[in-house]
Amino acid sequence: MIAVAWFILMVSMVAVLHCYVLYPLWWRCMGARRPLLRVPPMQKDEELPMISVIVVGYNEAACIVRRIVNLQQCDYPAERLEIIIASDGSDDGSDRLAAEVAEGDARVQVRHFAERRGKVRVLNDVCPQARGSILVLSDANVDFAPDALRCLVARFQDAKVACVCGKLCFRTREGEAHTQSEGIYWKLETWLKLHEGGRGVLLGANGANYALRRDLWTGCPPEIVVEDLFVPLQLLLQGWAVVFEPSALAYEDLPPALADEFGRRARIGAGDYQILARCLPLLNPARGLAAWVFFSHKVLRWVAPFFMVSGVLAVLALLALGAPGAPLVGAAGLCVVLLTAAGFSSIRLPGALGRLAAVSAYFVTMNAALLLGCLRWLRGGQRTTWNRTRRA
Repeated sequence: MIAVAWFILMVSMVAVLHCYVLYPLWWRCMGARRPLLRVPPMQKDEELPMISVIVVGYNEAACIVRRIVNLQQCDYPAERLEIIIASDGSDDGSDRLAAEVAEGDARVQVRHFAERRGKVRVLNDVCPQARGSILVLSDANVDFAPDALRCLVARFQDAKVACVCGKLCFRTREGEAHTQSEGIYWKLETWLKLHEGGRGVLLGANGANYALRRDLWTGCPPEIVVEDLFVPLQLLLQGWAVVFEPSALAYEDLPPALADEFGRRARIGAGDYQILARCLPLLNPARGLAAWVFFSHKVLRWVAPFFMVSGVLAVLALLALGAPGAPLVGAAGLCVVLLTAAGFSSIRLPGALGRLAAVSAYFVTMNAALLLGCLRWLRGGQRTTWNRTRRA
């Protein structure tokens, strides 16, 4: 029994360490040896394709005017730009506000769907009717840099590229510990996107800022929750390249508190497990780098909460069995628990210790949200509709 407990503990620790530490280190060691896809030069106005920017929103009165103005001010030829604002059953006046700011601008269409059905169903209706050869999908609560559309579109000069993900930058608030933790996490994610996308095996986009060829949009199953993960994975399964373009910038505010982010993470977690069940063929070793990246970056991370639980149970079993070395492992585990508790409390520890406590609390919270998402997926309780995350 002691040997089994030690084995479970070691496997659990290695699995969690691999997806968060060892896998990034692997890219650090091996990434420079793998050639990057060539980045095409920026195109002249007359060479740019027709594009359709599609924003699906629900009750976005607080930000929809700013979003439309931001898109109108993007540096892209007016005659080659279509902006579609699709309202998923909004009842807060955002449709009226959108129509007012779009009045007189032939580029902008405001489409209202009376019944609230969820983002995927709206996209399935809107995307086939878009006029652009490139679809740019975005959210209502972000702002594009002036050249973001040009930067996204430039990558489609490579005929192998099916989907391009831009870089999402979070606007943080000083003094809020969770914003520092999210910043650390997002920097790691962006760094991994840079390496994965540079080899055409980017696993997922972000809903704020990504583009794909319209003729490759075949629709999403209506029950899909996280379309910005499902679409790139399906394209990878079909043999296309999915890339990252770090110069295509979008900006978004972080929620003011970690609790505001928890519900969104749980919803995404349910969608992640839903997609895992559909994309298992991507784990086939014959798919090479894509299979390794999918296993290391996504699959292990999605099952990390279960390894964490099994690791805790293994430590308790070792202590109960009186295993040699168990008190030392237990003491180390207790230190982690106390540090995490400090991260959740209103008492701020000084310096690096305080930052470490905040990161530990953030890590536990996000994995708890992922575990909750798994439970929702198992019982089929995750809706495809969503509520706006509080941003101020």
